[in-house]
Amino acid sequence: MKRKGLWLVLAALLLALSAWLMSRGDKEKSTARPPKVDFPRHENPEESTRNSKRRTLAPLPMPSADSEGYRSKRDPMLVALPADPKRSAMVFELEALKESPIMQVWLDCLLARDSREKLDLARFKDRFGIDPLEDVERIAVSSERLLLMQGSFTNARFDGDVWKRRTYGEKGVIYENQDTGRVVATWGPDMMIASGTSDSSEPVEDAIDRLESTDPAQTTILPDGSAYGDVYGVLSPEDLSRMLGPDQEALAEKIRSIVQRVDIHMDAADDVAMVADVAGPAGDDLNDLSKSFGAALAVGRLKAQSDGDDKLAELLDYAKVKPRDGQFSVDVALPFEVIKDLGPCRKSPRSQDGDDDPPPPPSR
Repeated sequence: MKRKGLWLVLAALLLALSAWLMSRGDKEKSTARPPKVDFPRHENPEESTRNSKRRTLAPLPMPSADSEGYRSKRDPMLVALPADPKRSAMVFELEALKESPIMQVWLDCLLARDSREKLDLARFKDRFGIDPLEDVERIAVSSERLLLMQGSFTNARFDGDVWKRRTYGEKGVIYENQDTGRVVATWGPDMMIASGTSDSSEPVEDAIDRLESTDPAQTTILPDGSAYGDVYGVLSPEDLSRMLGPDQEALAEKIRSIVQRVDIHMDAADDVAMVADVAGPAGDDLNDLSKSFGAALAVGRLKAQSDGDDKLAELLDYAKVKPRDGQFSVDVALPFEVIKDLGPCRKSPRSQDGDDDPPPPPSR
């Protein structure tokens, strides 16, 4: 796979958007919630049923014969993700996202910007037997340079003249591209694993090891109870701080020294709603950090108004911060009309004269 894939581009865009919004904090005054926005705070009945069917991996054994309790089956995709708390991991429910208004517009922008993308998707299906828009149910991206896809890969194929094949573990099959050094693997009929590091199969092998491990002490970065929303995952403090602008170094340092974990859940059914739970040690430091987020929001809003950027000012106007013991949550409601021109639909700096503007997205 010489390209990282269209969905990886979309994943990076959503991840960047999430971090960018969270860098801006709280709103001092209350505002009305946008219509048709449900903030994802827990799994709904449909997600509960879906997640239950996905738990197909055998439970881990008890630590000892004297241990008591119950261990349930596990979600293979969540198990395959690296468990290092210093890393980030995001999961994108493509079945839901590709039907959402914002994803349809962003996808149209990507395809309209370069007609070769359409040809690439067709070639991808012809070459590998996989239709990314139909065969992939969800995708996960880890900052350990690991990409996971879950769906239907029974028709996946790899040219033996290009891809060197070897088995790994009980159910893993690893393919190494002899020209580019890319490493891809399948694990069973519904899991595909790709390394973001050329000439290294270690991330892929580690993922298969986690899937086949019987270590009772094995942990996951995303527990089963976190699998809700159209996008969900965790941002490490380090990764979040790196996404702040150079003028936010003081806030970045606070994040690195105080924050332990940032859980993110997004819903994109109509407008886009995001809940980010920022966890750390209870006390004045975390409370001060929540105030810093509020101050950053206020500065950003004033600058947007001063620059005449009405869309950015409106976007910042929807953010809220809710402090609680040991954590605070950031709620952001993003109206469709505000964000449809962001992401792949945003004009590049070169397009001030209109020559490089992407074509308008087709109406649906």
